[in-house]
Amino acid sequence: MRTLPTMALAGALLALGCSLAGAGTAGAAGAGSAPSGAGTAQGAANRVLCYQAHVAGVGWESGYSCNGVTSGTTGEGRAVEALRFITAGMSGLCARAHVSTIGWQSWVCVDDSETLEIGTTGQSLPIEAVEFQTQGGSVAANAHLSGYGWQGWVAGGRITVGTTGANRSIEAIMVTP
Repeated sequence: MRTLPTMALAGALLALGCSLAGAGTAGAAGAGSAPSGAGTAQGAANRVLCYQAHVAGVGWESGYSCNGVTSGTTGEGRAVEALRFITAGMSGLCARAHVSTIGWQSWVCVDDSETLEIGTTGQSLPIEAVEFQTQGGSVAANAHLSGYGWQGWVAGGRITVGTTGANRSIEAIMVTP
């Protein structure tokens, strides 16, 4: 049985606000900090975006990372094969993955407190790129790519991290509202 954030947890995460970023490994070498313009007039303290990676050879991470904390691995050569997201205070989120040998998957959109899942499990197919679109405000993300490292932060209402056609899997990701 998997553990998913509930509405009560989303409320607790909202209460913590921006203090979520900086916990864990968000300060990894080369990762940089989230761009200051990633929030909206609603205020970043009222917006929470949590995510969980399914890592090659490991499976689903034991917990969720939130608001700019690293999910996945660096320096281990392990691809992210699937991602789960849950939001609070963002009016929902849309995402899709570019999966090796498959290409772009269809968009998946959810409201706040609903779980969004992209990628594949059980097929050993890495995610090479992720595209996000917010339903209110903006989002920022940074991806760690195989054979490259941290790509650099991208922010906006509709963004893409990773690559297509370069055979570089995403190994870790940081996302923040």
